Amino acid sequence: MKIVRRIRRGRVAEAPRVRYLVAPAGHPNYGDELIARVWLARLAAQYPHDRVVLDCHTPGQAAVLLDGVHPHLLVTDTLWRVAAESAHADPQRPWEPTVARSAALGRSPHLDAGLDVLHGARSIHLLGGGYVNALWPHHVAVVAAVAAVARAHAIPAYATGQGLSPAPGGPAGAALSAAWSAFDLVDVRDRESLAHAGPAGHLSVDDVWLGVGTASAPLEPPPGPAAPVEPGRVVLCLQSDRTDDFAADGLHGPQALAALVRRTLDHWRVPGDRVTVVEGIPGGDRVVFDLLGDRLDGARFVPFLHLWRHGLPAAAGQTWISTRFHPHLLAAAAGASGIAVVTEPDYYDVKHASLTAAGSAWTVLTDPAATPDRPAAGGFTADAVAAARAQKSAVARRVYPAG
Repeated sequence: MKIVRRIRRGRVAEAPRVRYLVAPAGHPNYGDELIARVWLARLAAQYPHDRVVLDCHTPGQAAVLLDGVHPHLLVTDTLWRVAAESAHADPQRPWEPTVARSAALGRSPHLDAGLDVLHGARSIHLLGGGYVNALWPHHVAVVAAVAAVARAHAIPAYATGQGLSPAPGGPAGAALSAAWSAFDLVDVRDRESLAHAGPAGHLSVDDVWLGVGTASAPLEPPPGPAAPVEPGRVVLCLQSDRTDDFAADGLHGPQALAALVRRTLDHWRVPGDRVTVVEGIPGGDRVVFDLLGDRLDGARFVPFLHLWRHGLPAAAGQTWISTRFHPHLLAAAAGASGIAVVTEPDYYDVKHASLTAAGSAWTVLTDPAATPDRPAAGGFTADAVAAARAQKSAVARRVYPAG
């Protein structure tokens, strides 16, 4: 690590250590932002005087959403810009120019200020999520860039909570495998991903478990009128993205999802005023709500911003229908029953199954034409929640040891 010294009140002082995080934050997407917040809170508690850099694709929104979580947070988009510009230069093999541009100054001189900070980092940490796989093969370039910097500057590189399934094939898959070999730890959240994690592969759970039950990811219902805690309430979290393959009875995408929810609520005899809808991605997660129209007359709608500021309105006694992974995780951890609807095979089924493997009692629904009965088995037991938190805490101690 290069040491920069400055004179302060007659003394020579070392610059603060740099902890470098890489994540797909800022979209915003509730799960991705929550993962970033959980790790920043951990670093604020453990290393309050260090400089923490969050390198993400949308730094402006990330800086607003994560403001104040760590006292010395710097938000940038250095590696994501290197990767994007490399994709423009070589759309077929963007990881190749990315390696050259990220490991040395002067190859992308307009980004040298950010790269100089990266090259002096104490560690590089690729935060978790399901963004490094065949659905987004261009993200291989980001992983390759981390590996190149780690090799060139002898910096430990870690990945945690990764969802690598479905894995990319061909040159992208080969490039990703080569990149993982430079990492000291490639921690994954499901067994399918472990087969693609390389020699440093390790199986645990999703990164959000690190903060479950804390201020970063509370399990208590949020304050205010949007907090549905009474027994019998149904809560919906329904996406419109990644639904192209969700089809039944001549309908597909959000229309097919709306039809499934409508007939399920009818089957359960749940009136609209006993329903709450939460928004994981602002705008996108309102589409199905709008399609359901007067079927949800009287329903409460909890926008992303309220969710972000106050937490998920989850409690035991509720029944959830969620396509999204992190609402499944947190609502089940709060004790709610639920159905996880798989909108994209080979991706969401793996994600939701990782939670049932960890102890969630939710039903995982893969049939768009189904009309499921109302579940009443609850979510995770207290012991299962404690076990998942312990697994993730052990990973955190490997990445950020005491001292």
